[in-house]
Formats: sequence, structure tokens, C-alpha cells
Amino acid sequence: MDIIDVLIQQHRDVEALFEAYRAAPDDERPELCVRLAEALTLHSTIEERWVYPVARSVVHGSRIDFSVEEHGEMTQLLSELLHARWDERRRETTVRQLEAVVAHHLAEEERDVYPRLRKVEEGAFGLSSTELARSASDARREALRQLAVAAPP
Repeated sequence: MDIIDVLIQQHRDVEALFEAYRAAPDDERPELCVRLAEALTLHSTIEERWVYPVARSVVHGSRIDFSVEEHGEMTQLLSELLHARWDERRRETTVRQLEAVVAHHLAEEERDVYPRLRKVEEGAFGLSSTELARSASDARREALRQLAVAAPP
């Protein structure tokens, strides 16, 4: 499995988490909020640290800048979600906003960015997909810690 396949699988996993959230009883939704934060933080970390620097050479830079801005919006919503996960009304509003941002982001990446990155050799990313997942997991832990202590927007 190459890096782009890993990223696309992460997209499917996030979509499945949103589906699970919608189907879950209310008492299970706070835990699903945490799982969404973990999955999205891992994905964003991989893209920002290893994929986007390479993508800038094969995709128009403004497209990557926009993706980074979307990650910022997702991070803000994830922080709010983690702080609001026990408040049903705030949680539901935040999940809807987050899902809209994420759906747009995933669709654009799969349409505009990933097809071009398929032409790049995996070595250009600086590590294999297995090494990437391991390194990103460590970085994700720190990013989640920061999300958890950040003041809600």
C-alpha cells in the first residue's frame, strides 16, 4: 500500500466514523468525538508534515495553501468538539460543521491533489507508508494534547 492509498483509506475511515456517530445512541457520541479527533489529527499531521511539501511541487501552491487553511478550520472545530462533547446541543452543531468542512476537503483532495501525487515516487516523501504512519502517530499524540488543553473558540 502506498502513501496515497493510506490517505484515501483514512478518508474512508473518517467517513465511517461520521456514519457511526449519526447511528450511535447519545451516550456513545462523546467517545466517537474523541475518535474523530484522533483520526482527523493523524491525517492532517501526515499531510502537513510529509505530503503537502511534496505536493507543492506537483499541485498548484494555492490549492495546497487552501488545504492547509481547511486543516486549520478542522483543528478549531475539533478543539471545540472535544470541549463540547458532553453538551448535546453544542456537540451536534459542531459535528455538523465539522462534517461539512471535512466532506469538502476530502472530495477536493481526491479530485485535485491525490491523482497528481500518484505520479510521485514514494521515496520523495522521505519515508515509506509504514514509517510515515509510525512517525505521524507520535506527532498526533502531541497535537491531540494541544487540542485538549486549547481554550474552546
